[in-house]
Amino acid sequence: MGSRIFLAMDSEKDLWSNFRESVMQRFEEWEQSLSRFRSTSELSEVNRHSGQWQQVSDTFWQVLTLALQVEQETQGIITPAVLDALEAAGYTINFEDLGNTADRWLRQPLPTLANVREIELDESNHAINLPHGLRLDFGGVAKGWAVHQTMLILREYAPVLVDGGGDIAVSGPMQDGSAWPIGITDPMNASANLGLVMISSGGVATSGRDYRRWQVNGHWQHHLIDPRTQKPADTDVLAATVIAASVMDAEKHSKQCLILGSSETQRLDSPKDIAFLLVLEDGRTIESNNFDQFRWKESCKATHDKITV
Repeated sequence: MGSRIFLAMDSEKDLWSNFRESVMQRFEEWEQSLSRFRSTSELSEVNRHSGQWQQVSDTFWQVLTLALQVEQETQGIITPAVLDALEAAGYTINFEDLGNTADRWLRQPLPTLANVREIELDESNHAINLPHGLRLDFGGVAKGWAVHQTMLILREYAPVLVDGGGDIAVSGPMQDGSAWPIGITDPMNASANLGLVMISSGGVATSGRDYRRWQVNGHWQHHLIDPRTQKPADTDVLAATVIAASVMDAEKHSKQCLILGSSETQRLDSPKDIAFLLVLEDGRTIESNNFDQFRWKESCKATHDKITV
């Protein structure tokens, strides 16, 4: 998934030795189903056969239906129909290899995004029919889903935190009843933290354009596409961190915050189930009214090592 995966289980037992192989195998299976960078993946196969009915795995079906739900909830701001636009911006290979090649690529003509609401679904058979010309990229939706699934599996054995590239799922309080300390990386200085938040359960996600970026013809590009322009989002938000009831909600809102920009994002201040912290391009920060309730305070007396996102 192009990300570092980190797991923490609060237990005196060496549980990781018992679960290491099975967790790694699950992520490999999910990658083989959902990655657009593998030509043999299920997603690549589905994208090659638009216009035809295709039966898909349970994993693919779950992530597809989640992606379509997110597309509807965000009024199309977060959509799986951005693969053509990502490739037009130069994001055609795994990010780890991108920095060495992107500056030599020419910009391709921008595509016309197909309408995901034209996808035909057969729920009883887990079959789909993509409209001609539509290719999917599940992106952060798939990563958030995988992190959430891993947390659900491991929480049966101990309190657990799962972090997939900044998408964090927390099963519940630690064994002593305390919240998990999570540091928020400063996008202006990767070696520093903006602060520490205490999360008892739910999800945290950070979306930013400070890391996954590259140059095409001397111009900086990033991976967060604004479907209204079919280009990397032109936004004053450099990074957006969101705390929500689940990592999937946090991931959805963090990307929405970044793409929409600070002025539109502040309308999200009213929902009580999310809190956000925005870092603007000029270094200023904006936070929701309820963000302070998660901030670490001396009274928390946190003694555990923090997790940084």
